[in-house]
Amino acid sequence: MDNNENVELIGEDEVVTLYDDDNNPVDFYEVAVVEYEEEFYALLEPVNPMEGIDEDEVIIFKLIEQEDGTDLFQPVESEEVLNAVFDEYLRTAADEHGHDCGCGCDECGEGCAAGGEKPSK
Repeated sequence: MDNNENVELIGEDEVVTLYDDDNNPVDFYEVAVVEYEEEFYALLEPVNPMEGIDEDEVIIFKLIEQEDGTDLFQPVESEEVLNAVFDEYLRTAADEHGHDCGCGCDECGEGCAAGGEKPSK
């Protein structure tokens, strides 16, 4: 479902499996895909609690299309890019829910898709 030209919000039924440093599978809900400066970024939320990541935080990965057509999920190091991608997501989520959740509003939190939480590094 396209919500604006730069962001696609995705339902909780879309699960992506990535692998940690020990090659153990870790499942994530794909929350959204954001286009920023002609690159694509995936906002992922852990399916199960993870150490160092709060329940309402997301992790942002840069999507890099491989020659075989699969996507490589590359961690984003730049704080500027993380914030810009997350802000674009917040604007779309706020529009979707009919309120401004650039955070600090009373509607943000558990009932708000944007949640108002900055991304985890």
